[in-house]
Amino acid sequence: MEDYSNIKSRGVQMFYIQLVFLIIAGLFVLLRVYVRAVLVKKVTLDDWLIFLAMLIYLVYGAVALDGIRNGATGKSLAKLKIDDAAVSLRAWYICEVLYAPTTLAIRASVCVLLLRLASNKIHRWIIWINLAVVSVVSIAFFFLLVFQCSPVHFFWRQLYGIQGTCIDRNIVPYATIAHSVISALSDWCLGLLPIALLWNVDINRRTKVIIAILLSMGMVAGIALIVRIPFVRHMDISMEFLYATM
Repeated sequence: MEDYSNIKSRGVQMFYIQLVFLIIAGLFVLLRVYVRAVLVKKVTLDDWLIFLAMLIYLVYGAVALDGIRNGATGKSLAKLKIDDAAVSLRAWYICEVLYAPTTLAIRASVCVLLLRLASNKIHRWIIWINLAVVSVVSIAFFFLLVFQCSPVHFFWRQLYGIQGTCIDRNIVPYATIAHSVISALSDWCLGLLPIALLWNVDINRRTKVIIAILLSMGMVAGIALIVRIPFVRHMDISMEFLYATM
């Protein structure tokens, strides 16, 4: 196995970025566990959904790191052994599939939290519709990614020359863009809703503004989703796939 410390590729950058995000997410979730389970002594559905999201993300991160560490992520396929390329393509596939359930669990957690805070019927309907739309789109996107190739393992074993087919190369990028747009709209909706929820609450303006800002941080994720759309690439496995899609 190649010595990781000597690898000069974009995969090295991705390794540390992924590791940092895993650590940050893990620390925040551990802090939430401490507050909810130890201090408050009350764990609710929105907490469990966040814990589920973190569990899926841990698998996502572990697979991504393995794809970089032992595979070929961030390199040109033309310069690699087929076995190394297959490891990274499998990692890419698993991470791609896990993305939708991870983000769905997070958005569902936010919706459950807001439902607990919302008393206005219109606000509750907005939250429920938001959750329903995001759930349907995310589940459909998940199954599209799972079964994009037939047999499933053809995605990462096609370089061995085995028989199989994949859906049109344009479908996954277009579906990714559609999922990103709907997810961004969901994030903005859930981000703006706390302002409406707090509008008539009897607390001082400074506290109200601080709480609204904290609850609206999800809008940043919505902006990030839109920013990444131009970088969504065609998903055919070319010689530069693992490098160009970093």
